[in-house]
Amino acid sequence: MDVFTDLLNTMRLRSHVKFSIELTSPWGVRIPAKDDCATFYAVTRGNCYLEGSSFESPISLMGGDLVMLPRGDAHVLRDHPESSVIPLEEVVRGRGRMEPPQTCHYGGGGSLTIMVAGGFLFEGPVARPFLSMLPPLIHIPGEQGQLVPWLDTTLKWMASEMTTKNPGAQTMVSRLTEMLFIMIVRAYIAESAGRAAHDSAEAGWLRAMLDPHVGRALERIHEEPNHPWTVAELASEVGMSRTAFSLRFSRLTGVPPLAYVTKWRMLKAGDFLRSNSATLSSVAARVGYESEASFSKAFKREMGVAPGAYRKGVSAVCWNPWTSDRALTR
Repeated sequence: MDVFTDLLNTMRLRSHVKFSIELTSPWGVRIPAKDDCATFYAVTRGNCYLEGSSFESPISLMGGDLVMLPRGDAHVLRDHPESSVIPLEEVVRGRGRMEPPQTCHYGGGGSLTIMVAGGFLFEGPVARPFLSMLPPLIHIPGEQGQLVPWLDTTLKWMASEMTTKNPGAQTMVSRLTEMLFIMIVRAYIAESAGRAAHDSAEAGWLRAMLDPHVGRALERIHEEPNHPWTVAELASEVGMSRTAFSLRFSRLTGVPPLAYVTKWRMLKAGDFLRSNSATLSSVAARVGYESEASFSKAFKREMGVAPGAYRKGVSAVCWNPWTSDRALTR
């Protein structure tokens, strides 16, 4: 299993919100922060400006552009940098629950901007640590004023399924939503791959996954999280000496090999605890622990709460497996 697939499975993308917005100048909307929700906008007509505290200057968006804010940061959208803004809740107030085709109209009656807006919602414990490793903004420019083909096709397909009563429509929308998120992150990876090879400041997870040696080691860890890995065995798997491998792994991921193994095991264990009724001993075995006691001790050390409390919904704070920072999980 490749690392990205394992991450996606553990992030548990459950649902999304999606609607079309038709805005006429002058207009301006302030959108609040949304935890565990990656917000996206696809501009299908017109242009606007995106502003946020997480990037230095306003981003000019044109027809065909796609942007995603992976961390759900607060931001402002408006037709002109000097246009006044109002909170999003005032724009949608009194509209009730928007059903398909879910179109929202707002503005002063001038030039028209149309966009598709939505958010990817996650439930898995790895979501926040992973999303925090992406840049605050992913911007995919359009092609001569048009959406890139894969995005145009996916949005049209989603819109069609959302308005149909055919059997399995909700499942289709769910799968298309997951595909859309994957394609956005793929586009970011493709755009960043060349830069990552030469820029030591590039996100650790990306540089690590692209590295032929460390990337393979990560694959093996994710394929068998319950295996009793040693640094020497991982080094042998990728054809490196123990010392050279350990140094390279630590430099690219930000943590030593076995620290990464432990951190990933605990995130997987958290997912198992929340998603099924497996016994504590079963969860422990699935992530490589022979006894409940040793597993519980390791889990509490990494997550900040005992396994039983975590299963009941108590929030936990664990080390991000891709950095030395702590990240809240729920």
